[in-house]
Amino acid sequence: MLPIKKVNGLGLVIGCVFMLLSLVSVAQRSKNYKDLQQALRQPDSVEWLTLHEKNLVEFPTEILGFRNLKYLDLSGNAIRQLPPDIGKLDHLFYLDLSGNRIHELPPSFAKIGTLRNLYLDYNLGTDLEKDLAVLSQLPNLKVLDIRGDSLFSLPPSIGNLKNLEYLELSDNQIELLPSEFARLQHLQILYVNNDSRFNLTKNMDVLSKLPRLKELHLEGDHFNKLVPQISRLRSLESLYINGNELQELPGEIKSMKKLRFIDMSNNPMPHIVLDQYRQTLEPTIRIKF
Repeated sequence: MLPIKKVNGLGLVIGCVFMLLSLVSVAQRSKNYKDLQQALRQPDSVEWLTLHEKNLVEFPTEILGFRNLKYLDLSGNAIRQLPPDIGKLDHLFYLDLSGNRIHELPPSFAKIGTLRNLYLDYNLGTDLEKDLAVLSQLPNLKVLDIRGDSLFSLPPSIGNLKNLEYLELSDNQIELLPSEFARLQHLQILYVNNDSRFNLTKNMDVLSKLPRLKELHLEGDHFNKLVPQISRLRSLESLYINGNELQELPGEIKSMKKLRFIDMSNNPMPHIVLDQYRQTLEPTIRIKF
């Protein structure tokens, strides 16, 4: 099993497509090293390195010598900072730094022009505004995970990540998305789970300006009402609203012509209402109750 980071439901299929072919190619022709000392014996052959939960408190600078490294997993450690010359890893396309204590990305990080997937989730004290100034210089960045980073807002510079296709914002306390968020014209998948402050009504204007948004996750956000303006998301194919406090869906949802899947499980909807949706919603829409 390839260690693709967290996606679930239909997101597992769609989210993985960004990296699956590349990862399969790397996995087939290279070894996944899980021990740094073993990797150092053949540095030029190291393309895939997994140092998950190795009790690291510093970034092992020896890694910078792996000039062919494409996949690096340093998740679940206690690393506080990255080396100033991390830009030497200029073949890297997948980097997992989740569960560390990294406060800020160094300027040379912007030199990793091949980077497509970046996981910065559950890092304590992340300075997102400074990080975005660096990340906006990465032309190939498609997937960004900043889940659980104690964020109360997103800086306007989030709009500079113009090639982003997958964004994970769950487990934060973001109430409003900045208007610049609408500049993410390539965004297809958005997670805003477990955020009781997220105001769907006030954010609908921004979300409706994302022409390629196909999958939206609003799980566990304590919504007691799904606003009629949800129908403005005309490209939406999959909607995850499970684990909320919904008792009904707005009638406008019937006008969402591209919608194919709704997960509304674990909501206090009366059975009679659920039966009604089975009969009235388009037969092309698969519903999970």
